[in-house]
Amino acid sequence: MTHQVIRSDSPAERPRKMLIIFATLHFVFFFASLIAIPMFAPGARIPNPFGNDEGVRVFYNTASSAIRVCDFFQLESALCLAVLSPLLSDALSTLNKRSGAAWMTLAGGSGAAVMLSLAALVSWAVASPGASDVGPVLHVFQFIPFLLGGPAWAGFFAIFVAGICMGTSGILPRWLRGAGIFIGCVSALATPVLLTIVFAPYLPVARFLGFVWLIVVSVYLARQRGVETTRPGPLRADAGSI
Repeated sequence: MTHQVIRSDSPAERPRKMLIIFATLHFVFFFASLIAIPMFAPGARIPNPFGNDEGVRVFYNTASSAIRVCDFFQLESALCLAVLSPLLSDALSTLNKRSGAAWMTLAGGSGAAVMLSLAALVSWAVASPGASDVGPVLHVFQFIPFLLGGPAWAGFFAIFVAGICMGTSGILPRWLRGAGIFIGCVSALATPVLLTIVFAPYLPVARFLGFVWLIVVSVYLARQRGVETTRPGPLRADAGSI
């Protein structure tokens, strides 16, 4: 009896090739959101959420169109993350049978995508025509996108990264998983910005290192081959037994 080696490169595993595309688009759209305001509103300065009311009002009055373009790209980035999360969760389930890690990846990534999308939509609403005339409450409205896209996103992103690191034990290189653990810790450290602005610098560090890390992880996972299995082949008559 012979055995045939079968690779599990089935159509069900092919979506893993989309990991690289959506991880890259997630970064590209967010980067586009960052350069939208300097491009469409040159000279406009993004105000500190903890700053004074006048700076916030001037910014929204002079750069409202640019803000809405920025929010559009941020929403697109969030949608890419919403697609990337189940793809990564499915890849972890295929490569590693740790269902808990796959669920953490799905929950964390989906939560981060929801927070980022809500931040974009609320910011668009604040920048809509006439919204800047609401008086002092405008400053409160500016805090909502910051909180959703800042500490709320960071908390879910920390869970997302932790799930990937747990589910890729023995699959990703040790240095790459170590980098993920570091990024997850930095993301978690960004959540106390609710208590003090001292933790605010952790937000951009977690976000941009996270972009790079997700792209590298997606490349590694997309290149993983399916598990090899064997099945009995057809019986062959031994010439010596005839």
